[in-house]
Amino acid sequence: MSKRQGSSAIVIGAGMAGLMTARVLSDHVEQVRILERDRLPEDAIPRSGVPQGRHAHVLLAAGQWVLDGWFPGLADELRAEGAVPLDAGGLVWRQGGASWTASDLGSCALSMSRPLLETTVRRRLLRQRPNVVITDETAVDSLVLENGRVAGVQVDGAQHRTGLVVACSGRHTRFLDLLAERGFPAPDVSAVGIEMACGTRVVPRLPDDVARAVAVEVDDPAQSHRMGMMVPAEGNRWIITLGSFHDDAPPIEPAAYEDFARCLPSPLIADVLARTEALTPVLTYRMSTSRRRHVERLDRTPGGFLVLGDAICSLNPLHAQGMSSAALQAQALSRAIARHGLTSPHLARAFYRQAATVVDAPWRLAAAVDPCTSGPESAGTGLINRY
Repeated sequence: MSKRQGSSAIVIGAGMAGLMTARVLSDHVEQVRILERDRLPEDAIPRSGVPQGRHAHVLLAAGQWVLDGWFPGLADELRAEGAVPLDAGGLVWRQGGASWTASDLGSCALSMSRPLLETTVRRRLLRQRPNVVITDETAVDSLVLENGRVAGVQVDGAQHRTGLVVACSGRHTRFLDLLAERGFPAPDVSAVGIEMACGTRVVPRLPDDVARAVAVEVDDPAQSHRMGMMVPAEGNRWIITLGSFHDDAPPIEPAAYEDFARCLPSPLIADVLARTEALTPVLTYRMSTSRRRHVERLDRTPGGFLVLGDAICSLNPLHAQGMSSAALQAQALSRAIARHGLTSPHLARAFYRQAATVVDAPWRLAAAVDPCTSGPESAGTGLINRY
């Protein structure tokens, strides 16, 4: 544990990025306070502030390894709550008429709903880190700016002063815009138009279904751009997410939704839909662009303020990169604070450069692989698509 610097920090947002950021900050300051606009449910159910949380998620190995280090015993607790261990050969991937060789996802890999993961991490954070508190149903109105430095936040007319504010408020965060209105430069933004739409149904997992597997189905991109993902979740359920691009949205009517799944390279997902009654209607989510804010290029930023997670880079959620990227960014923040100190004028630039290294690879891959409807193609797009 790093030596705490006798100060405090505020994290805006209690999603996975905010929870992980609070965990690393708890090593460096006396008190961390998370402010969340939503009401946080006691149970593992979706909430409005995380609309993509209803859909299929996979926590990649890098993110899971980091979480296990921060929260010893987390994997055991998730298993006890019904998370599904993924065995060797647990990935079924069919793309463009061919099947990939079954892949070993690792003996410690777990599959679960996003709400179960978030709720369990939040509870463990509060149990294991007594210097972290969470206040929900609290919207931050603005930042307190004094002498070129962010000195806190304003909520309902009251100021809450602190040594560092970290905004983990998602891809639509407005705090960089507020700083631009106060004379600070806004970051350059790269955006790739994808017009992605997905629809999700949750169905029972039956004994004769594929056991403990993640199924990914991708059609022939020369013909269309449809894909499907089926992941096991707690409560003996499958979370099935069908996705598409170019406004070819999965239908919400059950029979048409199943027909959409029949267009995929194999009948695996469609057959599961056909032989059971769904537990939910089709839940939809849309994203028009993948977006990256190049905060690492900023030549002037206020001290005492950072953004992290989707506020820096938000990708098509079907790539399953968001949570792992946020975990690695939080690790980078911890290293930057340990080297420069919480109040250093060099902290923002040091962190943003490390965060850029984290997001470079997933950004280039996603920007190249997703069918682009607008915006410049990423370098290497043609080579990656031919591969």
